[in-house]
Amino acid sequence: MTAAAPQYQPRYPRARLSAAKDEVLAVEITRESVERCDIQPLLGKLELLSEDAHSALHWEGKLTFYFGGWDRDPRETAEIPEIRAYFAALTAEWPYWLHFAEKTGDSIPHVLRLLCRGHVERRRQGIVGWQFDDPSEISRVLLQLFDQMNALYDRLGLPEENNQRITEEVAQLIESSLLG
Repeated sequence: MTAAAPQYQPRYPRARLSAAKDEVLAVEITRESVERCDIQPLLGKLELLSEDAHSALHWEGKLTFYFGGWDRDPRETAEIPEIRAYFAALTAEWPYWLHFAEKTGDSIPHVLRLLCRGHVERRRQGIVGWQFDDPSEISRVLLQLFDQMNALYDRLGLPEENNQRITEEVAQLIESSLLG
């Protein structure tokens, strides 16, 4: 008799419905761009994802990002003022993270850590977490991001079913990762 392999339980079960399965678009945000607060090179690339319905549907749920060149900095990226300023400027021009960011990992919580005030909380030796300073700020930022996602759907004529599914995915992800 052989033991059955344990079934994989996704961290956010609704995310299993997300478009991103095998394909992920990982975008490096360079230290040089951050230090100069030069969003234009990345903004041009991100705008290609949201320029038409076909691209938006293809890249839905597949985007993640990381900050290159900060490996020797002991701070978490959300603690670095230059990164926060860069990301706020980028989001002001391209606020479609909820549609495009992958939903099975840390991308959406990372977006919120970068856009909402908070601080690192050392929980145990080697274990750190992020504590948001003002939970109502999370609600305000999410509302703005949802409004912008809705505007994207209206502008491109994207299916309402996708919008609803993503809304449910994000709500569950937030509940599981930030409130749970």
